Amino acid sequence: IRTKQKKNNRQKYRRNTKMNDLLGHELRKALSDPSNYRSGSRKNEQAGAAAAATGDLFDEWVNELDFHDMVSSKEAKKEYFLTADDLANVRYEPIGGGFGIGPPTKCYLHKDLVETSVRKHGRAGVVKKLEARNKREEKKRMREEQAEQARKRLKTITNTAADGAAAAATATTMKASAGDTQEVKRLREGLLKMAKQNMGFEMSGAPKNWKIEVPGISKATFAALMGRPTDVDLESFVKKGAYYTEQYEASILFRASETRLTKYFDRERVTQKIGSSVTVRYKPSTMELSISGNAETCGW
Repeated sequence: IRTKQKKNNRQKYRRNTKMNDLLGHELRKALSDPSNYRSGSRKNEQAGAAAAATGDLFDEWVNELDFHDMVSSKEAKKEYFLTADDLANVRYEPIGGGFGIGPPTKCYLHKDLVETSVRKHGRAGVVKKLEARNKREEKKRMREEQAEQARKRLKTITNTAADGAAAAATATTMKASAGDTQEVKRLREGLLKMAKQNMGFEMSGAPKNWKIEVPGISKATFAALMGRPTDVDLESFVKKGAYYTEQYEASILFRASETRLTKYFDRERVTQKIGSSVTVRYKPSTMELSISGNAETCGW
């Protein structure tokens, strides 16, 4: 019965596609026309002029996807400036899910999300949020460029340190960068052990995300852990707010083979493996290190 209902729902969805395209075209016209946001007063006329000036930014946001394209709930909150409460009354299509991989993902029509966002924030409000996001992304890009330049300088110093007198002056630095110290090796092993201890299952049976936190980590130790022991001032890292955040390969961070990244759960008779990428966050003001990631089922 459920299969038949799903089939009927899909057929109904396809029949409505052409109508959605037509509604989408009309909605684009309405949203893109600044005159729809004027009501005669001088203040509203000025707002309308400002809306026209930022029309390109708004139109790019509206036309980024086709109106019948589907968007996950996570992206819906991020890209359309909505909350879970805002999405509660928006129709969605459940996609995926199943035993061992978690519940299905709620996916929404781009058209419905645009309508909901504009209804909540207004056209001018959406534009302000888009402008603010663009500024944040530009600042982030500049920080990343500065960090990349610092990494290139470090690489140049490392490559030229063996020449002449520089070799003697940097012998200690080269020795430190050649491999981990015993302190860093023990730290990597401890972090891997903690990560595996935090692996487990959600109520749905899916592997749960894990997170570990370690206090008392100095800048020098963090730099060495991330494979840049000479960058004790962290110039080659991108700082966002109070944190330095890096995406890192799990096998490189833990210096571990694929076998060592796995954990067998005897009761469930399932093997999980730490995901290929982990998020490393470091707060120098409090010397706090946190590492988070996901796990994947890799055997029964």
